[in-house]
Amino acid sequence: MRIRYIFKAAAHSIKHRKSAFMISVFSISVSFLMLCAIGNISFGIAAATVNRSLAFPLVVGPVGSSDTSLVMSSVFNVDKPNGTLDYGIFEELSADKRVRAAFPVIRSDSYLGVPITGVNSAYINEISKGFSSLMQNVKADDIFGEGALHCAVIGSKIAARHELETGDEFFGSHGHVGDEDAHEHRGFAYRVCGILEPTNSVEDFSIFVDLRSAWAIHAHHHHEEEAEHGHEHEHEGEHEHEGEHEHEGEHEHEGEHEHEGKITAVLVKTVNPAATAALEREYSENGRTNAANVAKTVRQIVQYMNKAETAAGFFSYGTLVLVMLMIFVTILMSVNERKKEMALMRTLGIGRFPIAMMIVLESLFTAFCGVFAGSAAGHAALALLKPRIDVALGISLEPLFFTEVELNGIAVTAATALLISFAALVKIYRMNLTEEISRD
Repeated sequence: MRIRYIFKAAAHSIKHRKSAFMISVFSISVSFLMLCAIGNISFGIAAATVNRSLAFPLVVGPVGSSDTSLVMSSVFNVDKPNGTLDYGIFEELSADKRVRAAFPVIRSDSYLGVPITGVNSAYINEISKGFSSLMQNVKADDIFGEGALHCAVIGSKIAARHELETGDEFFGSHGHVGDEDAHEHRGFAYRVCGILEPTNSVEDFSIFVDLRSAWAIHAHHHHEEEAEHGHEHEHEGEHEHEGEHEHEGEHEHEGEHEHEGKITAVLVKTVNPAATAALEREYSENGRTNAANVAKTVRQIVQYMNKAETAAGFFSYGTLVLVMLMIFVTILMSVNERKKEMALMRTLGIGRFPIAMMIVLESLFTAFCGVFAGSAAGHAALALLKPRIDVALGISLEPLFFTEVELNGIAVTAATALLISFAALVKIYRMNLTEEISRD
């Protein structure tokens, strides 16, 4: 009977403090919504990063490039490559018995800020889950076969973002966005031959072309520079012009082969982890190349990501504690305002403990409602925004997954609520209600 009365008194108190209760719940729920978003998005990015690292255990690139730069530019396609290496390195790795499969890649141009990567058909077969759209007379298993020099395969998110369909043509830009020499190649058009099925990974945001077209476009760029150079001197003497023309012809011949046989990296699938370690050591010490263990490099990247997640989590925890302190002040103010009510309870024979428990229930119920509302709102918002977040970040979000950050937030809220309740309980026990009322 006493317990029922305590609950009833707590509910009555909350009802009469409706505005303060709603503000407190709203403040806690906003903090929890932030924790929910931070935890789930960070987990989704880390999971996508780790899953990507499992596809290619080893990447070999030019000497002088760091492991992080090499992995980010070739595996995740988000950084500029640092130099080139001979195509023969790919052939050498392909013939190695410790290699299950090897894939050459070369960064070509870009399209509206999206890097264009030169690969072969085997790479497309390796990373794709099929095609959502494919041009007629194009073989899905050999999409970069004969006559595919201008063929492009694009990710699902790129197709949706730029409204590209199979058969559409576009021009790449030499260089990268922000580079001083970046300009559009109007003389070399790409045609969309296939659109990949969504994979919720970096492929959704990528454009792939034939490896040979990357060589051809660099040779084409060299010809454009030679033509511009020749135009600047078109009014010079005939003899000088002939000499220059001969000189241009030599450079044009060189330009046709200057980039042919050059790639930026080789993605390697090894037979086992021991082979990965051995190849990493060999190709890092030969003086010609650098090899990066993708899993090890990604682990370092994820550790940095976890630090950022922890920092953001502490910020949210701090906000949550401040909100709980605000609630504590509100409860103490409520206690001071209800001294006469508590004195009346005492005259009716109600002891300090039931009165204190009523205040404890108020604070715990406020915290519980805030946690529940914030968590529900956070997961609902993630579920609603999942398509947009997946497209923007290239991840597969799990809206209903409870992360460690969120669970820690629940623990912090519960602990803070108990401390607040204990402080309120001590204040009530130490308060002489008769004297407090006589002072007023």
